[in-house]
Amino acid sequence: MISVYRKALLQAIDIFCLLLALFVTGQNTIEPSLSVFHDYTGASLFTVFFYMLFFYILDAYRVGQEDFRETAGRVVLACVLGIISSSTASYSFEHWRFDRETLVALFTFTFCFNLGWRCLYYRNADRFMHPLRALLVGVDHNGKVHSLLSEGLPKANIIGYVGEPGQGPQAGPCLGAPFNVLDIAKAREVTMIVLLPNAPINDDIAHELLEAKLYGRMVVDIRTFYEHVAQRLPLSQINDEWLLQTEGFSLNTHDSLRRLKRALDVLISFVLLVPAAPIMLITAIIVRLESLGPVIYRQARVGLYEKEFTVYKFRSMCSDAEKNGAVWAGANDSRVTRFGRFIRKVRMDELPQIWNIIKGDMSFIGPRPEHMAFVRKLKQSIPYYSLRHAVKPGLTGWAQVCYPYGASEEDARRKLEYDLYYIKNMSILLDVQIIFKTVGVVLFPRGAR
Repeated sequence: MISVYRKALLQAIDIFCLLLALFVTGQNTIEPSLSVFHDYTGASLFTVFFYMLFFYILDAYRVGQEDFRETAGRVVLACVLGIISSSTASYSFEHWRFDRETLVALFTFTFCFNLGWRCLYYRNADRFMHPLRALLVGVDHNGKVHSLLSEGLPKANIIGYVGEPGQGPQAGPCLGAPFNVLDIAKAREVTMIVLLPNAPINDDIAHELLEAKLYGRMVVDIRTFYEHVAQRLPLSQINDEWLLQTEGFSLNTHDSLRRLKRALDVLISFVLLVPAAPIMLITAIIVRLESLGPVIYRQARVGLYEKEFTVYKFRSMCSDAEKNGAVWAGANDSRVTRFGRFIRKVRMDELPQIWNIIKGDMSFIGPRPEHMAFVRKLKQSIPYYSLRHAVKPGLTGWAQVCYPYGASEEDARRKLEYDLYYIKNMSILLDVQIIFKTVGVVLFPRGAR
């Protein structure tokens, strides 16, 4: 909800900066009798399209969520790729292409404008951010809702809850009974009312909440709200009833979507094989020269409906890495070879799984397949873990582009929240978004082991 609007606003600012850069460039490098938008229409359109494409692929909208230097790196790379791609595309149109002086000026102005507003954001964000005052309806017994909101909305101020008093310090201060929620919201200047799964809502309370909504206050369910803000499902708040009633989880009931997804898997796999073939050949040679053992590593993993299949990867560890059984890969794992560390970082070790996709064991997009030993253990400790096996595992997925490599049970829990979001909201458009984000993760690797 908020994150979608925020990202759209940041994208609009980028488009404005691109148009401004084109205008300023035209005023300084193009003959006065010509217009950059009218006489160089193709070059201008290609410029906006490719720059915005690479801003999106490289996820240049993590403004405020990462260090400024990393944001600056994304902008630099996006601008370099944008100017190369746009100038290459416009080269086929003789009267639309920019000359070298214009290209250099355009790159300079675009970089300065698009990085400049991000720099201003980092310097002045606190001045323009109005604190969000939240009121809970229901009891946060373990403080998990506080954690969810502070993670998804770091600036949110949870002033308390309405419900049964005396629930302990973790629940926060009790401000009154639920049927007084509107008066409490007005008195405390509440901007958002959050409904918890245990909210005691009857007809009178529902009427109060409706009035609060009509008076301009956000009234949201914590599960749906968190899904939109963090783009994952909060395991601590969902239950069977909510999963049954909420929209989504419909891939296996839509035969047309399932067939289309399979057709795209096969098409993308064969298209990907063309540029990947020489890379795979070179990778295989280096793997073989660096250490003894097979080039391709075969391993049993859990797939659709918890059926095991053989997954293929380039070997990135010593040949006897799992002689004592499967264990989580840790940071600076001594079992990983030097070249293996590199191919894991850029995800090249996964390329042989194209064959798994062609065979139908895997999809291009989906949850990553795990060892059966890990699955048995995680099913006992993490609720709804089996739901990730309702779809085929993938070469890449929503969890992989949103969360670094997992090496613990807590990481597995967090990645499951992303996997459930994908399964619930699965669509071809979301798959395309994940493909673009995967390119960005490969160019800006985070947390691979």
